[in-house]
Parts: sequence; C-alpha cells; structure tokens
Amino acid sequence: MLELRNITKQYDGKPILAGIDLRVEPGEVLALLGPSGSGKSTLLSIVAGLETPDNGQVLWAGVDVTHTPPHRRGFGLMFQDYALFPHRDVFGNVAFGLQMAGQSSSQVAARVSEVLHLVGLDAFERRDVTSLSGGEQQRVALARALAPAPHLLMLDEPLGSLDRALRTRLLAQLAEILRAERLTSIYVTHDQEEAYAIADRVAILNAGQLAQIGPPQELYRQPASEFVARFLGMQNLFSARIEAGQAHTTFGEVPIANQKPGLATLLLRPDSVQLGTQGPFTLSGTLQRKQFRGSLWLAEVAVQDAVLALELPSSVRLPAVGESLDISFDPAEAVRIFRND
Repeated sequence: MLELRNITKQYDGKPILAGIDLRVEPGEVLALLGPSGSGKSTLLSIVAGLETPDNGQVLWAGVDVTHTPPHRRGFGLMFQDYALFPHRDVFGNVAFGLQMAGQSSSQVAARVSEVLHLVGLDAFERRDVTSLSGGEQQRVALARALAPAPHLLMLDEPLGSLDRALRTRLLAQLAEILRAERLTSIYVTHDQEEAYAIADRVAILNAGQLAQIGPPQELYRQPASEFVARFLGMQNLFSARIEAGQAHTTFGEVPIANQKPGLATLLLRPDSVQLGTQGPFTLSGTLQRKQFRGSLWLAEVAVQDAVLALELPSSVRLPAVGESLDISFDPAEAVRIFRND
C-alpha cells in the first residue's frame, strides 16, 4: 500500500502541490487526472523518488521512503516517450533492470520471455527497437517496466504520443495486463476517457490540490464541484437562484428538494434527459443541432434563453433541426447543485 501524507512542493515560491493526502490500495489502479500544471507529474516524481517534497511523507507498506533513492524503492516507471535504449534490441531493453539486479542469465531469459508473452511480443527478442511501430515500442517499454516485478508501477501519459485508434486498443490491453497481474499502479493522464477506462479510482487534481477522488462512475454522477464537472466535459452549468424548492434558471424553474434559498450553479447531466414527456419534469424547446455518434446523438436544444447539450440514444427519432420537441428528466437524478453562497 502506498500512502502520501500532506505532500507539499513549491518551485520559485509558487505552490505546485498543497497538502496532498492519498492512499493507493494493493492491486489498485489509481488514475491521477488533471489539466496541465495541476501537479500530477510532480506528484508522480515525488512518489518515484525523482523529487523530494518540501514537506510530507511517502510511505510504502507503512515504511517511510520519502528520502529513499529511486533505485531502492522497488517501483517501476514508464514514460510517454518510452525512453528505450536505441543501442539495445528488445531483449536487451527488457533485460536491463534484471541484469542490473544481478540475476543469472537463465533467470533473465526466462523472465524476458514471460513478460514479452504477456504484452503480446513473442519472438520479438532480437528486433531492433528503432524498427518497431509506436504501439510495439510502447509494449516493449511496458515489458521493461514489468520485468523486475515492481511493487508499484507508475505510468506517466504512456499513450500520449499514439494516434487515437491505437491508443484505444492499447489502453484495453494495458488495463487487462494490470488487472491480470494485480499490480498496484498509478496512471497519470489529462484525458478523462483514459482514466475512466483503466482506473479503479480516479484522483482529480486542480492547482496542486485534490479536488475529488472516487470510482469513475461516482465522479461522473456526483462531481464534487463546478470545476470537476467542467473538467469532466459537462457543459450544462447554469446560474440559479433557489427559492421555495425551485431553482430559477434561464431555461425555466426546476423543482429542487432539500436546498436552502440562495445563489448556486445548477448542473444538468446530459445523459439523464430523455426525448418526450415520460419523465417527472418536462421542457419544450427547439432542436438547434444534432450529430450522430454511433450509439449516441449529441444534440443541442434551445429552451427559453438557454441551450442544453444532450446525449440521447441513437435509436430515438429526432426531428429536423429547427423543429420543436419535448424533453423530460427526473431532477433528483439529473440535477446537481453547487452552492455559491
């Protein structure tokens, strides 16, 4: 188990990390998610031992390793650019950590064969790494990180340099490998779809602070703040005035339970709205835009003085752009309130 206690870090007097407390359980894949400059790569470097925090502790299995050199932590690290050794073939790259640890030739050969099979690169041992495709190089880098059987595997934007189709395929393979190996892992990314696909829990960083942590489904359905909602791509955020159980917004008055009067921001989740009047609360509007995305329609509907972004099943029959339509939702399920007072 990895535990971070009150980790702080500054550069030139500017706070980069401000009191981070975090635990990663055995066998868990934790994604560190956040915009550029949020501190996620700095936090990973501190865990790896490449940087030292100004304050706080890094503990592994209850032992303080804050000042332990990187090579003595037993952690593995995989970078976005792979950092493969161009003068070594695939075998030489994967074997490097094992050879440095003093393992015998037979042990090295057996382990290299094992991890190359795990990443789907059987019979690649003598290939020149510079002749490999981006996806193959990524898997060699993963095999090299896995070979010493690290206590903790850290991955810093490992798929960032790949095209989208290849990234999607390799992400599925990577998730399968991490779970099959029960390997405790930290996965750094700025892409929420990657984090959703691979992580057991996601920790969202904002300006060096932990904004929210939880399973991907929880973050999506119950974002803790307006920042988290916006970062996760939710567009339906509207100023609201709450009075007598109603949220007054630019698209109408929405019934809201258990909210005291005052100013707030209202989030309407795009996937919780349905076409028609079957839901408890109905709005009438005009279809402004629709885009087919396979299993979904991405639609924009003008309602009074607002435009709502919706995700609707592609099985529904949408009217032509410019025509009127009814939409409905259950406020208890579809709406979240962030207080401004």
